[in-house]
Amino acid sequence: MSRAVYVYFFIGYLFILLQTSLLPVLLPFKLQPDLLLILIVYVGLLENFVRGSLLAFALGCLFDVFAGHYLGLHGFVLLVIFLLVRGTVNRFNTENSLLLLLMAFAGTFIQGGLLVFSLKFFAHAGSVAALILWRLLPQAMLNLLATWLLLTGCLLIQKRFFPRGSIPGLQKLR
Repeated sequence: MSRAVYVYFFIGYLFILLQTSLLPVLLPFKLQPDLLLILIVYVGLLENFVRGSLLAFALGCLFDVFAGHYLGLHGFVLLVIFLLVRGTVNRFNTENSLLLLLMAFAGTFIQGGLLVFSLKFFAHAGSVAALILWRLLPQAMLNLLATWLLLTGCLLIQKRFFPRGSIPGLQKLR
């Protein structure tokens, strides 16, 4: 495994800790950005199938350990999202940060649909569709804002501390 996968896993672990412990306390209405989804979309734009698939499934299962009711649900959902993003990468310029913004926005709707499908089909969880679907548009807007803030913050950190280095996918954001 490459060093980048370990870095992604560490960042994913930090995002899981933020999503499950700190953000629910700080943000009202139980709406918080899905930082793990943003990371998986970013990984889908840059990593190959094998490493990215293992990372997406592992981080999804780790998220289920911290905050899930059904072990493997988010592992499955994030794996499918990674595979969808990775399957469309060849048709787009992955160095364009606007693509990450659009994929994170669309990924929110895909994630919601996959969660509803999985819970209805596999778990017979009752009327969860209404609980998930009414929050999709605000969640997508919040994920879009969080993605933009993360990209802008990474770009500022890159310019300040690593002026000659480059973070993949951040070259076009200005």
